[in-house]
Amino acid sequence: MNMFDLKCESSSGEEEEETEGGEPSLAAQISRCANVSSADLDELEHNRNESSTVKQTIWAVNCFKAWLREKQLTIDFKTAEKSELNPVLREFYGSIRTSKGELYGISSYVGLRAGLNRFINDPPLNRAWNLMQDAEFRSANNVFKGVVKQMRRSGRDITAHYPPISLEDQHMLKHSTALDPGNPKGLLNKVWYDIQLHFGLRGKEGNRHLQPNAFVLNRDQNGFKYFTMTLNEDMKNLQEREGKKKRKAMYEEPGNPLCPVASLEKYLSKIPADAKALYLQPKRTYFTSDEIWYTAVPLGVNYLSQMLPKICKEAGTRTIYTNHSLRLTSIQRMNETREIMAVCLHSVPVEISTQWQQESVPYSPSSELDSSSAKQESPVSSHSWVKQEPEPEVIQQENMNSEAATDAEQDKSLSSAVATAEPPMEGLPSSVVLTITKLQCLLESKQERIDALERQVQDLQEDRKFLRSQIENLTGARLVSVPEEPRSRKRRRKCSSSSSANNESFTDESSSTSSSEESSSVRKKRRHKKKGKRGCVSQRD
Repeated sequence: MNMFDLKCESSSGEEEEETEGGEPSLAAQISRCANVSSADLDELEHNRNESSTVKQTIWAVNCFKAWLREKQLTIDFKTAEKSELNPVLREFYGSIRTSKGELYGISSYVGLRAGLNRFINDPPLNRAWNLMQDAEFRSANNVFKGVVKQMRRSGRDITAHYPPISLEDQHMLKHSTALDPGNPKGLLNKVWYDIQLHFGLRGKEGNRHLQPNAFVLNRDQNGFKYFTMTLNEDMKNLQEREGKKKRKAMYEEPGNPLCPVASLEKYLSKIPADAKALYLQPKRTYFTSDEIWYTAVPLGVNYLSQMLPKICKEAGTRTIYTNHSLRLTSIQRMNETREIMAVCLHSVPVEISTQWQQESVPYSPSSELDSSSAKQESPVSSHSWVKQEPEPEVIQQENMNSEAATDAEQDKSLSSAVATAEPPMEGLPSSVVLTITKLQCLLESKQERIDALERQVQDLQEDRKFLRSQIENLTGARLVSVPEEPRSRKRRRKCSSSSSANNESFTDESSSTSSSEESSSVRKKRRHKKKGKRGCVSQRD
């Protein structure tokens, strides 16, 4: 007998000890072995993977089988060897394309190989192969890596994120006939839209399993209604698990014909009492006065996955959004609410209960309220280094006066903001009080920014005027400092030079005229001499 058997016997003997009254102890009555059948074990083994993983495996196998049919190839996974499967996978990795004839994304491409690997190693095949690391599949994996590099060069590895819904499109959707609660289809669309926007559920994974009892109607201390969700959908990551700890709610909007609480109440009153799903198909023929507008047939997963694109097409929005865009819009609204709450708690002294400090409820963008803006000191860059006026003391006095005036205005505005925030909130629910406070804080921060920019513009204008005056003074002083005597001398020099030039030109002209006269007289004398000589010759003859 070894040591292990001795320890087992001693432990079993301790458990079978009886009490003083002769009755067996409680530890001896409880069995440490549960009765589990083979069917239970098979179910546990089958459920070891998530439903999304099982779907990906089925998709990868179907793609591979469709490719084999198109290539007119046959292969038996139970009897095929690695040397036979390697060339087939090598060609499959290099030639597989989407239904549109394009390359897959990297995540989908990697999912193909991972799905085939699970299919080969899971029951009933149980081949114990590794398509990614076995040496027999090296050439196929080299082709796989080459295709991945080709995808990265073509930009297929860039993930395209879905954009949130813009404010204009949100307003258009809210007031469109697609979300009209007066008919069965519009009421169904509106309830789905409101639940997605306030609770941030996934597009199709959690919606199909929702039931009418998943939402509970409550009332706050002021008697206002709000819905909370009791059934949590399946959570895929840690962030969602932590986010589920924070309670979400959908509050009513009194006086609003598009109130989400009123729409959900109306929808729950128009579905059958024994409905097993929340989203049901509307009746083909109905009357407004009918008590039941919907059948007992639930909407399918594919229909729910295309809810928002259909609503956008019917409403005529600029962009056709997906269900994931609505989820991002819900998350964005919640983040904005948290930021406004952080600003609110540090700026305006409004009392908020511990329940509202723990729970962040998104506000409705349709509620527009006007409140007095409270100014606070904001750092504005001064341009005193530009100003070099001869009297700095006067400027400092003016700045001090302006700062005192702004401080007084800030005190008045803060007191008015608090005064306007407290009295009307006495009879309002906590959700409305929180929404008003958020909007007040947002308006205050925007007004502070506007005031700071206006002060900067005024400073720049003053600097501009000052620089212009300095430039004018400098130019005027320069003109005055230039002496007049040198200018007169220059003028005299110019006049003398011009007169001398005139005299020289006159003398040249006179000399030229005199020379021309002399030449003409000499010519006349020569002519007279010639004539005299001719007359003497004629007399001799």
